[in-house]
Amino acid sequence: MTLYLRPSEPTALIQPYPFCQDPPFLLFVVLSAVKNTQERIAIRRSWGQWANTRVSGVSIDKIETSQDSKIPVSPFVHPTQLTRLIFLLGKSPGPVPLSESVLEESRLYEDMVIEDFIDSYTNLTLKTVFMLKWVHHNCPTVKFVMKVDDDIFVNALNLELSLLNETIARTPLLLGSLICGARPIHDQWSKWYTPKYMFREGKYPNYLSGTGYVVSGDIIEPLLKAALSTEYFHLEDVFLTGLCAKAIGVHAKDHIGFSYQPRAVSPCLYKEVIMGHKVAPPEMTRLWNMMNQPSRLAKCHSVQKSRLRSYGPTKCSWR
Repeated sequence: MTLYLRPSEPTALIQPYPFCQDPPFLLFVVLSAVKNTQERIAIRRSWGQWANTRVSGVSIDKIETSQDSKIPVSPFVHPTQLTRLIFLLGKSPGPVPLSESVLEESRLYEDMVIEDFIDSYTNLTLKTVFMLKWVHHNCPTVKFVMKVDDDIFVNALNLELSLLNETIARTPLLLGSLICGARPIHDQWSKWYTPKYMFREGKYPNYLSGTGYVVSGDIIEPLLKAALSTEYFHLEDVFLTGLCAKAIGVHAKDHIGFSYQPRAVSPCLYKEVIMGHKVAPPEMTRLWNMMNQPSRLAKCHSVQKSRLRSYGPTKCSWR
């Protein structure tokens, strides 16, 4: 890992600079692939507008989202803390690791970090540790970081309210959808295949779903150090929030607002939760537009707890 990560060297091929002059309360790091241009555009035009803007009793009618479009934003759904967002990418395999379109996108939006590694599913653990490295060197005083995939819709207001709740957000914190008692899959055709030589125990340590989770800023450096001294494991969520968290003595916490399953594209449902998975770009924009209709949201009834998430963490024990 150290050979590829080069922890003491600057390795970003492209990055916004300066980025954290004003320490953010919350930093979203969206892990994205080079080819996922439409996903990044959809996030910028939807829930990403909650980031890179600070509202403190000031009404905002419109926020510039591109050179040729403005999308209405309802002030009452905007966070009040300083919140930032970046996209983290690697290089494409093949003869052209960075296309001209990606370079132009990075110049236009100034919200992309491209690190020096080949972006692939098997390198997802490496990518996540690059996230820790970049945050440690560039945003060392950030309060919270949310690692999120680019097919996730986030209700940043609900997340902020949870992180301002001292009962929920007592640091050190790892917060998300907790998975307990999971066993390695030895079917070589599975996406989550784990050879027995890579993990010999019968169960994984308790960990958070990698679709989206929050890390408090005070454990970014300890997790980074643990990652560099822990044997590499290809499932990034098990590696970082399970193995590395265990190494530094931090227990991950479950929150019903996080889910690794898809949710119905319903503003009344997303009004109550923190994130939903597998939201396609058109759905992301449609959901954002619906959530910015106060009259529509006012008609929503309370959502039953069973509808917020169809599962909970299995009985968890910590050893």
